[in-house]
Amino acid sequence: MTMSNIKKAVSLTNAFISLPRAEYLLSLMIIIGVVFGILTSLLFASAAALDKVFEGALQGLFLLSIPAVLTSLLIKLMIRKIPFRRILAASLIGQIIYALAYFAFLMLSSTAFAYKEAIIFVAASLAFVIWFVVARFVFILKWRSFLFAALQVIIYGVFLITGTVIAVSGSPMLIIGKFFIASAVFLGFVYLFFMIINAPMKRNFGLNTLDAVSLFLAHWFYESKTIEDEFERVGEEAETVLSAFLFKRKSGTVAFVTPYVHYGPFGSLGGSGFSHLLAEELGKKYGMDAFIFHGTVTHDLNPVASSELEKIMSAFDSNYKKCRFSNSSVAFSRGRSEECFAESLLFKNSAFVGISRAPETTEDVNFGLGLALMAEGEKRIPSVSVIDQHNAETGDITSFEPGSGVGFNYMAAVSDSLSRKTKPGTLKIGVSHKMLQLPNLGAAGVKIAVLSSSPHYALILIDSNGISPELQEKIVSAARAVGAGRKLKLEAGVFTTDTHSVNAVRGVVNPLRDEGELVSAIEEGVREAIDEMQPAAFASFKERFKIHVLGAKQSIEIVSTVNAVVAVAKIAAPLIIIGSIISILWIISKI
Repeated sequence: MTMSNIKKAVSLTNAFISLPRAEYLLSLMIIIGVVFGILTSLLFASAAALDKVFEGALQGLFLLSIPAVLTSLLIKLMIRKIPFRRILAASLIGQIIYALAYFAFLMLSSTAFAYKEAIIFVAASLAFVIWFVVARFVFILKWRSFLFAALQVIIYGVFLITGTVIAVSGSPMLIIGKFFIASAVFLGFVYLFFMIINAPMKRNFGLNTLDAVSLFLAHWFYESKTIEDEFERVGEEAETVLSAFLFKRKSGTVAFVTPYVHYGPFGSLGGSGFSHLLAEELGKKYGMDAFIFHGTVTHDLNPVASSELEKIMSAFDSNYKKCRFSNSSVAFSRGRSEECFAESLLFKNSAFVGISRAPETTEDVNFGLGLALMAEGEKRIPSVSVIDQHNAETGDITSFEPGSGVGFNYMAAVSDSLSRKTKPGTLKIGVSHKMLQLPNLGAAGVKIAVLSSSPHYALILIDSNGISPELQEKIVSAARAVGAGRKLKLEAGVFTTDTHSVNAVRGVVNPLRDEGELVSAIEEGVREAIDEMQPAAFASFKERFKIHVLGAKQSIEIVSTVNAVVAVAKIAAPLIIIGSIISILWIISKI
């Protein structure tokens, strides 16, 4: 699966934006009506007197603003669960279409153009289709989507007929009839379009494209998890690894836990929330202070459903029962090869190794490469867990695969880190948690641990979909400065969980950037963790377990299918639009 294909697929989510507040949309509806009325009175009235301008503004409100607002209010009364601003946004789009059509009609009214009236009916059919599509896919209404699309056609038709600005020939019933005939023709072409683009999805997954889009948007907008049923149907069982480093203190146990699954795909689907859900479960069951890390995995290992968390807990439970805590030392070392580096914490016969390329792009690492990195480390240490620090998001959507130059550099960095002489210290650990209200920060917040290696090591874990290189550098500098203020030589490592729970508004790349509030909170947290350091006994395990994931083959198929649908749509959509307009013009001219 090439990176260009992935970028094409994920770029589709950039179409999702946050809407303005309802009052702004209402104001814009009123402004459009007033501006339309004033412009038409100035351009097309016989005299541009002040009273004519005022009358034009009122006519614009009557012709455009009142129908738009009335449509919105009636639909809101019928579907109270839908946020009002989404209804207003759909109404606003329809209002703009009608405004452009009415203006075009007035511009052509003094000409002999045969289809000037038909322009209005084409616009009405386009507004009908837009309302149908919005109600069907955004409001997730199957049959009522026809009702709402028809409602706005009737309302605009009534205000057009009773107004005095636009004169359309024919009886009121004939005009309304033409509105619906044009809408039916356009809708027929839209269904033809859906039939054309349905083929790739139906062939590869046995799923209707319309249903797939509805399920996707139902989660994106309303957090419905129905789409997980389809993930489970097409997913596959995989065997992966669960790693845990456990520190038992008088005040409780601290756990560094890494399930080698990916915290995606987005929102609350699959494993997207595991970075905080797993920590919460371990806290409830064992009273642990759990840090959940991002393993060397890609989207191939996205769990198909949030219920798969039970399998991780089951694997943890069975291995935790076997743990025997004992005294341990801790040592820190850093190795480098080219732009890649590895930061290692060594405990007895185990090593916790974080890898990064910061400030260069530090993205997902293929599980196969991750296993190779662990095998390379285990030439020197009996048990090695390699963690993707995921701490330099540059906007480049990529992953690092076996056989790549980056992969070999990571292997050399891990080997270099674990080959260095270290100065072990008696194991102590202190922790601190910080919860902040930041738009791209996940529910687990920021967790900080300081360990008594030489130098001391501040491990800063942020529940986010990556961070910018600039912010990573600021955090490291700030943590070192805190250590210097305490007369401690302190190194810092920044880790993120790569949680995709924050990817629910726009796009799939939502890293934390320069957040002064975050840096200040981390400085405070490092101080608290230093003050809270306590002696700890140590235990660890690394075991395989089985879990239901999307899988490599399905990940490739999904990306390829989405790109195929888009490619077909790019060709079919213009032809469908042109065909529908020509058909409407011909049919309306015959009535």
